[in-house]
Amino acid sequence: MRVVVLLSVLPAVIGISLLSAPVYGELSAASTGRQVMDAVYERHQQYPYVYEEQSMVLIDRQGQRETRTLRRYSRAEATGDVNFLLLFDSPGEVEGVAMLAKREADGTVSQSVYLPAFGGSFVKSGGECNVACGDNFLGTDFTIESLTGEVLDDYEHVRQTDLYMGDVEYYVVDVHLPDEGLPLRRHYVLKDSLYVSRTDHLDDLGRVRKRQTHHDLSPVHGDMWRANMMLMENHQDDHRTVIKIDRRVFSADYVPPQVFTRDWLLKNQPPLLRDEEFMEDEEVAP
Repeated sequence: MRVVVLLSVLPAVIGISLLSAPVYGELSAASTGRQVMDAVYERHQQYPYVYEEQSMVLIDRQGQRETRTLRRYSRAEATGDVNFLLLFDSPGEVEGVAMLAKREADGTVSQSVYLPAFGGSFVKSGGECNVACGDNFLGTDFTIESLTGEVLDDYEHVRQTDLYMGDVEYYVVDVHLPDEGLPLRRHYVLKDSLYVSRTDHLDDLGRVRKRQTHHDLSPVHGDMWRANMMLMENHQDDHRTVIKIDRRVFSADYVPPQVFTRDWLLKNQPPLLRDEEFMEDEEVAP
């Protein structure tokens, strides 16, 4: 997996200079869940501009696999808004299909799917929803939030008892909506790297409905790490989605603002003719 970091075009990331030595909050037995998550975000804060080439494998309960290749663009603005684009390159039946999403600073998510095979239609997916929405996208087991990360201020974070799994020690943090009883999910944070390597997504009874794990961790700049493979296991539907990062570039040049517009998609992935238009063309052809 290739990683390219073009520091000359990267600004400071939400108040943290990429060129200065990072300073993280000291954690102790008395640290709260929010303090643990603040330390996680300080160390592994999202780059403002990320381009990735990915391979995605969907596995159903019969073990049948569907492999897709795609490009992912994400751009975080100084306002706190995050724009997100997934553009599928293969197989043929999904080539050119794209999902556009925007997460505003207040946590509101809007998303639409571009379907070039249907005359360039843009179909709203789930409309606008708040931070608690959990719609999976395009047949995968992931949501937008599970890929982009949560907005910490939208939740309450409650630290649980630290845990050993094998020889590895974790902070354990439950994530709640304000004034709600049971948690929405539980994060397992590696103590040595402060990386969330596992998240259990819970149902209304506190049972694990989906488990997200991050694998093949590697440093990308200083103490900042990224996973080169992600797995989401849907226990309710007995379905799994694997995402492997084949190439990653941190550069504004790869993620210009116009990428997240309808005009850019229509220009770079022009609509295909409808089936009935192909039939009409064939009828009048000499």
